[in-house]
Amino acid sequence: MKKLLLLATGGTIACHETENGLSPALSGAELVNFVPKLSEFCTMDVRDLMQLDSTDMTADDRLRIARAVRRDAERYDGFVIAHGTDTLAYTAALLYHLLADLAKPVVLTGSMLPMGVPDSDAPRNLLDACRVAATERAGVVVVLCGKILAGNRTVKFHSTQIDAFLSAGMPPLGTVGTDGKVRWDVPAAPPAQTAPTSLDPHVLLVKLTPDLDPTFFAALHGYPKVMLETFGAGGIPARLESAVRALIESGTRVYIASQCTAGGVHLHHYAVGRRAEAMGAISLGDRTTEDALAAVMCGEI
Repeated sequence: MKKLLLLATGGTIACHETENGLSPALSGAELVNFVPKLSEFCTMDVRDLMQLDSTDMTADDRLRIARAVRRDAERYDGFVIAHGTDTLAYTAALLYHLLADLAKPVVLTGSMLPMGVPDSDAPRNLLDACRVAATERAGVVVVLCGKILAGNRTVKFHSTQIDAFLSAGMPPLGTVGTDGKVRWDVPAAPPAQTAPTSLDPHVLLVKLTPDLDPTFFAALHGYPKVMLETFGAGGIPARLESAVRALIESGTRVYIASQCTAGGVHLHHYAVGRRAEAMGAISLGDRTTEDALAAVMCGEI
């Protein structure tokens, strides 16, 4: 029987209704008590790391989660992280990089409805996440609505419906059936040789709009790293080129991402992209916004 560690961080899965709206309240042990079937296939220890709405999470909180996993990596067969859904994709992507060399399953899950309310998705999601953590497949994944998503490909696309997440740019890694069986559809990749040990959260994400004022960029001069979410395959509009070039010349590293969910950046396709590349902008390829942000914060790009 596998030995798992549940790291509870708050989120909707742990919420109770208050006079000020939903707020995290349930402990990790209370979450586990709602899922008695866990005892059929694993033993579970619980640690309450924090009680946060995931909207309030910072890079320091995510680094704390990664360090908690590493601290007990030899004591457990797998790890489950109960997390709020709003920024779950950001945490999953960052952990994907920070724990890239860990030869253990690390599974994030959450819910769109609190544990204990009628028709909540929380019991199934927690049970499915533990089933995946009890496999021997290493890596950071997200388990929600019976889907197993790669940590660096997870995107939240809907704010209210139960099935709110998708896998961007690739199919889900697998599924967890209603029979409890874990089925993998994508072959496992071996753990990396090394992983980042620190991160720099000073990365600003700027979403381009068709009429963004060029003078906006003057306020960013000297900021360490700026990610520009551009249109389609990527590129800098001609009317913004001088402003972005001046930003790069000020010492700011400028990265190019795409606003499209899939397909990514291809700066060589169009003249606007080639001009961006020529001025020193760095393509982020087909990464999701969350994964691109994580890679830049970890200094991998």
